[in-house]
Amino acid sequence: MNPKVHEFNPQVTCLSNNTTSDEAEEQQFSIIDERKQRRKISNRESARRSRMRKQKHLDELWSQVIWLRSENNQLIDKLNHASEDHERVLQENAQLKEETSELRQMIASMQLNSPYPSMIREFQDILCK
Repeated sequence: MNPKVHEFNPQVTCLSNNTTSDEAEEQQFSIIDERKQRRKISNRESARRSRMRKQKHLDELWSQVIWLRSENNQLIDKLNHASEDHERVLQENAQLKEETSELRQMIASMQLNSPYPSMIREFQDILCK
């Protein structure tokens, strides 16, 4: 009997090489998938931190709005009090001007009818100071 000789079959060799190539390709895809997964997780975490910063900023702005509204109300109250005081002073000033006018008229009338004009002039000088 003749010993069996194995013939060289290029398909078998090619299949063996393809299997090795497929495994390497699969490993590359696995590495790429792992990187994508890590990047996805990293992006989600970054987005979460960004949302937290945005929310914190929004909360700070709302606090500022509340404080500014309170400050504005206090300033409005002060303005109202100042306006009331101003109005009261204007009325008092008008009343004093009216009283001054009446007193001057009384002095003028007294000067015409008085036997002591010099005393009235002194009194008038005192009032006008």
